[in-house]
Amino acid sequence: MPALLSLQKIEKSFGSNQILHQVDFHLQKGQVHALLGANGAGKSTLMKIIAGEYTKDAGTIQIEGEEVQILSPGHAKRQGISVIHQELSLVPEFTVAENVYLGKEPAQGPGSFLLSRSEAARKTRALLDKYQIELDPHRKVKDLSIGQQQVVEILKAISEDSRVLVMDEPTATLTAAETNQLFEVIHSLKSKGIGIIYISHRLDEIQQICDWVTILKDGRKTAEGPIAEFGNERIIECMVGRQMDHYYPNTKHNPGEVVLELQHIRKNGVLRNVSATFRKGEIVGIFGLLGAGQSELMRIIFGADRADGGQLICKGQAVQIDSPRTAMSHGIALVTENRKEEGLVLELGSDQNMTLTSMEQFSGYGLRNLGKIKEIAKEYVGKLNIKLHALHHPVKHLSGGNQQKVILGKWLLTSPDIILLSEPTRGIDIGARSEIYHLLDRLAHEEKAIVIASSDVDEILGLCDRVLIMFRGEIIAEVDQADASIELLMEYASGARQTTGVGG
Repeated sequence: MPALLSLQKIEKSFGSNQILHQVDFHLQKGQVHALLGANGAGKSTLMKIIAGEYTKDAGTIQIEGEEVQILSPGHAKRQGISVIHQELSLVPEFTVAENVYLGKEPAQGPGSFLLSRSEAARKTRALLDKYQIELDPHRKVKDLSIGQQQVVEILKAISEDSRVLVMDEPTATLTAAETNQLFEVIHSLKSKGIGIIYISHRLDEIQQICDWVTILKDGRKTAEGPIAEFGNERIIECMVGRQMDHYYPNTKHNPGEVVLELQHIRKNGVLRNVSATFRKGEIVGIFGLLGAGQSELMRIIFGADRADGGQLICKGQAVQIDSPRTAMSHGIALVTENRKEEGLVLELGSDQNMTLTSMEQFSGYGLRNLGKIKEIAKEYVGKLNIKLHALHHPVKHLSGGNQQKVILGKWLLTSPDIILLSEPTRGIDIGARSEIYHLLDRLAHEEKAIVIASSDVDEILGLCDRVLIMFRGEIIAEVDQADASIELLMEYASGARQTTGVGG
């Protein structure tokens, strides 16, 4: 039986830069096929060829044994191929049914859009029943969770009789419960013969939901096979081209004096009575499911948001941090989770971005010392192993991992004592993640206080000396690294286990 989708010897170049080298990829009916690779491996280019955003330079594409030419996104859709992007494209004020059939409203008479709404709802209900999805077709999208909105995007695709779905980091913004619900939908799609190409950096998800894996490196396929034959170590080795025995640092830290203390921090509807201490020379994780309050706590410590009550003690002194500038004056830095919106100026180069928060070091009499800026930027590019074509090239062209390193370089230039990081490796490939973990370990050994707010339980367990666990805006438990486990952290984070009197 021919594959549902078969790509053979695909090549693609941009100018003199060849991105894909004779890549083969085969997707079967009812299969969830992981496409993995570090940033720059070529998986995005391959997916854009499948989706009709790019045209291939060489090779063939077949759907169920018949050769096709995919020349545009519209042509890809007519061939039954749909892409579920990270950025959802829904109309919040419209209902589920109206979004599913937007642009393809089933009319019941000439110009009768109002009448067609009932038909859209009926057809949407039929889809929901077919794939055993619990969702009200009359509910407005703005009232849905992010996970439910993701399902609406899937419904849009299958309403067009899509046979192939490409899912790009589908769980990046989902809670654990929403992820499980998405996986139930994926299992239902599989059972109806739909093939799914699944792109994610989360290896635990790959092991849980995927049947087959193809791995790219430098535009070439390095491995493929059933997921049962690929443990995480083998996947990482195929992605980065070397063994990674120490994916996480394997060193011990010696915490010193307390440099930051939170006392009864409150923000209405977000945080409740949060108390904690942080010492120099240690890495502390703040773990919680999405919406637990850990990201909001980081922003309050940094002065980006204001608390409604409580006290911050920084290096033994009570302080009022009412702005990021005040936080910086106390030696506090924040690596935000929204790096493109809040951490970088995307049109500027790496040199300009790295010196944004410390420009007074590189200017005098109203003029910037461009030579000094370039010199220090080159130094930090080397220190942080940032891969780029040129310092002045816009950072929007860098991979997620390299963008994050530029942000770290920006803050390290301010000589902070306390480094806060919110979801520091979201959307970053395996190799870059490991480099960032080792960098944070090195900074802890330099007696920096490192505080990581993350919903990635593996990251928290692999990196942190102790873990503060948040649930509904409150720190409900503190666990040392030696006692921490996935099961224990998830029990606390989901509210299944409670502890009182934590903090301080």
